[in-house]
Amino acid sequence: MKPTRILFWLNLLGCLFIAGPAFAQKTTPAREAPQQATVPLLVERNRPFVDITFRRPDGSKRSARFLVDSGGGGFLMTEPLARDLGLKWGATMREEGAEFAQITETVKAFVGDFPLELDPQRVLVVVGAETILPKAVTAPHEGILPGHVLAKYHVVFDYPKATFTIARAGVLEPKGAALPMPVHPRSGFPRTELEVDGKTYGFLLDTGASFTMVSEVLLKSLGEAHADWPRHPGAYGEAATLGGMTLETMFIPGGRWGTNQLTEFGVVSQRQGTFETYMSRMMTAPIVGSLAGNVLKRFRVDLDYPNAKLYLSGP
Repeated sequence: MKPTRILFWLNLLGCLFIAGPAFAQKTTPAREAPQQATVPLLVERNRPFVDITFRRPDGSKRSARFLVDSGGGGFLMTEPLARDLGLKWGATMREEGAEFAQITETVKAFVGDFPLELDPQRVLVVVGAETILPKAVTAPHEGILPGHVLAKYHVVFDYPKATFTIARAGVLEPKGAALPMPVHPRSGFPRTELEVDGKTYGFLLDTGASFTMVSEVLLKSLGEAHADWPRHPGAYGEAATLGGMTLETMFIPGGRWGTNQLTEFGVVSQRQGTFETYMSRMMTAPIVGSLAGNVLKRFRVDLDYPNAKLYLSGP
């Protein structure tokens, strides 16, 4: 599997959208089903992970570590995990050198004891893969909990306290300053805005990426206006976790996210059109980049998907 997430996973998303609306095939939860759950949030290289529990046909349980990716398209699992769960899959498809197949059986997955509602058409196995992300730090990363699943719920990434909460609509009391968060009805991708150098720009709120990305057009424009802002070719420093398609790295001295003043943060650039053309089609309005873990980890990020609102608070 190639490490270039920005192209690899975005290409995968394109083929997943044939599955239809992200909110299709909802099921009504049993009355006794939990309304919320809070579990440890494990952050590795700015990416958030949780342990998901699966139930096998014989009733036994299997825990697996999943990347929680608000910018991810399919509910993905590695082949060893799928086999261990006794799952079967259909014909394969190839994207960027990797092989995928749709799971043909019902998958029972839980965050804590909270049951996830999964769209069967968007549950996929990554054939031949033992980990979703390369260079696993602690344990194999066995899957991705993506945006279209999160979009059914109210979720909280409490980075400072290292907890993740998932709840049904109307259960949680939001905390922090409220911001609009339009959510695309098919992709489930949330949109937010940042003010940089006096201008406001649209971004995908992308928990699955380790480092904030922007179009090369924006980075070059900022560089021309501010020659003193540190700028490096390729992936520099912490940004090296992104992989191979990074063009440049820049450190912006500050910005504003809603009412929150941001201190210095880094961004990397991607080819023109990655965000303006390709990704913007999956958003409610155009974007120039994706806001990622290097900034998100500073906050308690409260995503009220059903009400299309984002709440931010500090440690």
